[in-house]
Amino acid sequence: MGKKIAICCNVYPPHFIGGAELIAHAQAKILQELGHTVIIFTGDIQTQYERHSLRREDYDGLTVYRIRLTSEDFQSDRINFSHKKVEEYFKTFLDEFLPDVVHFHNLIGLSVGLIHIAKQRDIRTVLTLHDHWGFCFKNTIIKQGGDICQDYTRCTECMPFIFDDEGVKIPIWMRKNFISLQLQEIDAFISPSEYLARAYVRAGMPESKFHVIWNGVDVEKFSRIPKILSSKRVRFTFIGYFGRHKGIHILLDALAYLGDKNGYVLNLVGDGELMEDCRKKVRDMGLKKSVKFWGKIKNIEDAYRETDVLILPSIWPENQPVTITEAMSAKIPVIASGLGGIPELIEDGKTGYLFNAGDAENLAQKMLEFIVHPERIKIFGQESYDKIAINTLQNQVQKILTIYDTVAFGKNPKNEELIACVGHKMDPHCIQAMNAISRNSGNLQCRFVMGDWLQTGHYNHVKILWVVDPTAGLSDVAMGLTSKVPLLVPEGNELLVKMCIAGNCGLYYGDALEAEACIEYLIENDRDRQTLGFNGFKLHCVENLGSASEYG
Repeated sequence: MGKKIAICCNVYPPHFIGGAELIAHAQAKILQELGHTVIIFTGDIQTQYERHSLRREDYDGLTVYRIRLTSEDFQSDRINFSHKKVEEYFKTFLDEFLPDVVHFHNLIGLSVGLIHIAKQRDIRTVLTLHDHWGFCFKNTIIKQGGDICQDYTRCTECMPFIFDDEGVKIPIWMRKNFISLQLQEIDAFISPSEYLARAYVRAGMPESKFHVIWNGVDVEKFSRIPKILSSKRVRFTFIGYFGRHKGIHILLDALAYLGDKNGYVLNLVGDGELMEDCRKKVRDMGLKKSVKFWGKIKNIEDAYRETDVLILPSIWPENQPVTITEAMSAKIPVIASGLGGIPELIEDGKTGYLFNAGDAENLAQKMLEFIVHPERIKIFGQESYDKIAINTLQNQVQKILTIYDTVAFGKNPKNEELIACVGHKMDPHCIQAMNAISRNSGNLQCRFVMGDWLQTGHYNHVKILWVVDPTAGLSDVAMGLTSKVPLLVPEGNELLVKMCIAGNCGLYYGDALEAEACIEYLIENDRDRQTLGFNGFKLHCVENLGSASEYG
């Protein structure tokens, strides 16, 4: 019997084409061909529509719900992981479609709150990971100095704060707290590489939920690409974004070590912020006849027709680059940096070569292996194909269907004390107290998130409603009171302090040390905390709290 499957990702073909999006679409098509009902919920970056407007359309035989997203929704220094309007659309979408499974892909720009919404409706949740976004706001885990981050708790070294729509500063690690809270509710993670799975486990995700399944590739399509015969020069190709993390500057530096300019051609396919720098560097090196800039192309097969060896010189640990699996299917050997999931694809000296990331001279040595020994192009290419041939899209989808059928569904334990922070700005004392608790918590493990990021169901697990804004009012604490959560309020907020005293429903603090002490007391004293919470509930619901004048 066919399943009803919702596929959710932040962008979707044809308006944005990237590796993750193409994989999501290919899976959707095969699932549909196998008799399952598939509907897409996605973001849309077309400019002619109003921000966060919803439209429904048919694309390639699939029903697609698209929500207009703007650059504001994706910016790394903004709240790009929680959008209430998107969440409201998703609730309606689920209630109308009633899927058996929601399969998430990239969620940046949409909202990770969609995960909790699905779980509240007892729908199985599966997430395919494509990068490090779940614990690194940059995705790349490259630190400012260029080193790869080894400690995922030190985000403040790269960017101390993010900003909401009003420009209010929020500690960056609250982002990680919230996303981690949502990811804990995923029933099964699919990682295309062992590397990325290990990275997420290091970041705190439960190892038992991870399944490593390589991204499928249309092996038949790429294996049938006819090659345009070349001259005696070896044709190397880079395909990707012209950004520093992709290492394109390392590739150009490597050309200086090759010597004979007539021994190779370098095709550069793509675009990006370093395009003009790359063009200037090629001119300055006198390599205009050896380096060809293709720009963006509509059909990637055109590039593979004129490629003998693919080069991927990334300086960040990639997951499983689509270009590598495509090249392998096309019997093209690959030279790539030995980072992330790449060594799981490339067998050094058999299907291609690995080089030391960031080392231009080492990259040049690997390029020379093919220039001096061109017969290896065909030998390594065949080895590459033999390794990837079984990894078809159809086989990948069959493995995913097995996960849909066998994944354990259930509620997820909350192993950290959840504290919801409310208000329209954040007092510096609160940031100081949070930092102190995070550094010196001992057995006290707290997860601080902004209350307006949470769904109603989350409040069943909230231990404290912390008012971090001295100007907050009754409406800001209503959800906490209704959910029997005790309050922690600043002593400068006369209205809420009076309410806490009169209703015996919370504590108040004057500075960071007092806030820290109050939090520790409330977390460690369950009975008192529950009593305060119940008193607040009684005050709000039974006595019909709602008039500020009652305490003013």
